[in-house]
Amino acid sequence: MAPEPGRWAVSATPEQVAFLRSEVTQYAQQVGVPDGRLSDVRLAVSEAATNAVLHAYRDRDPGEIRVDARVLDDGRLRIVVEDDGFGPLPRPDSPGLGLGLPTIASVADAVELSAGSAAGARLAMLFVTGG
Repeated sequence: MAPEPGRWAVSATPEQVAFLRSEVTQYAQQVGVPDGRLSDVRLAVSEAATNAVLHAYRDRDPGEIRVDARVLDDGRLRIVVEDDGFGPLPRPDSPGLGLGLPTIASVADAVELSAGSAAGARLAMLFVTGG
C-alpha cells in the first residue's frame, strides 16, 4: 500500500520556500527516495517554490503555493507545485536569471509545466524512488 500523500499550502512568500523544501524532502526520504537523490528533490522543490514567489503574484498580494507529493502506482514520487497566479507565461522583465525550470529539468526524472486547475501554473516533477 502506498504511503499517504503529503500536502502543504503556504503563503507565496520567500520565508515559506525553506519550509516547503524541508517538508517535501523529509517526505521524499520517508517514501524511499535514495539519499543520493534527496538533494535533487530539495533543489527542485526550492526552485519551483521560488518561481511561484517571484512570478505568480507579481504586482499583487502573495497568494498561495500548494504542494502535493505522492508515490504513484509505478513507485515514482510525483511532486506537484501549483499556484493561482499569472500562469506559465514568459516574463521579459524577470527578476531572476531564468534558470529555475532548466535546473528542475536537469535534476528531476520528468517535468511537466501546465496551467493550474483554476488559474496559475502547475509544475509536476517525477523522481524514481528506491522502493
